[in-house]
Amino acid sequence: MFRRIAVALAVAACCAAQAQVSDNTPVIEAGGLAITKADFEQMLEGDPRMARAKTQPEAKLALGNDFGKAFAMEVEARKRKLDQSPSVQLKIRNYTTQLLANELLVSLRKGYLKDDAALSAVYEKNKDAYAEPHVRQILVRAKGSEVALRPGKPDLSVEQARAKAESLRARLAGGADFAALAKAESDDLGSLASGGDIGFVQKGTTSAAFEAAAYSLPVGQLSGVIQTEYGFHILRVEERRPMPLEAVKGVMANDLAHRDMDAIILNGYKLNAGYFGK
Repeated sequence: MFRRIAVALAVAACCAAQAQVSDNTPVIEAGGLAITKADFEQMLEGDPRMARAKTQPEAKLALGNDFGKAFAMEVEARKRKLDQSPSVQLKIRNYTTQLLANELLVSLRKGYLKDDAALSAVYEKNKDAYAEPHVRQILVRAKGSEVALRPGKPDLSVEQARAKAESLRARLAGGADFAALAKAESDDLGSLASGGDIGFVQKGTTSAAFEAAAYSLPVGQLSGVIQTEYGFHILRVEERRPMPLEAVKGVMANDLAHRDMDAIILNGYKLNAGYFGK
């Protein structure tokens, strides 16, 4: 018991000492390079390693050592003028391009999240587009899918799976009962017992092709055969439920940010046809 108390006191003392470090104090230094506490924590904002470091002293020390080692190697690389190498400069440019493109999307999204008037106006015009669909599906698994193979069923090739899905859709279009056919033929083990009923589908929780079909399909109508990384799907929307503005703000902001990105990209560059072709 006394040992546990001693350890607890040591951890508390360590945390108290760490808490006294000011934001402008360097926390990692290596050969002239340094980073302050504030910059270090901002750099790793949202990183799960920093979240652990804030509550676990050993995790913070490990994180510091990881970055300290990287700083030491950066110093040595700069001494050898590797940062001035044309090939390295091109790699830095490539990374910077991708980073800035992502940061632009994040910035646009944050801007819309702060613009309640814009979100409200878009919501009023597009309520139906954000109504969640209640979906029933039949899935035909294809070889290589992450979905587990249903016991007793063959491991179909992509071509075989597509053909089977088309055949099942034809049976549904001819009047076959969706729930009964799903129980007999679907490879989605999670929805077999409910006849393919997977409940309400939230935006951003499924593959893009599946979501696009679920949100655009009229109630009661069969989808075409939809291919995803899981196999081939046939959907039917049972109903839609309106979603309040507060529940879809994040999704709307993301959609609007992507719309702006598409507009920027549309006429934002040109390719050398002699190199890339047409």
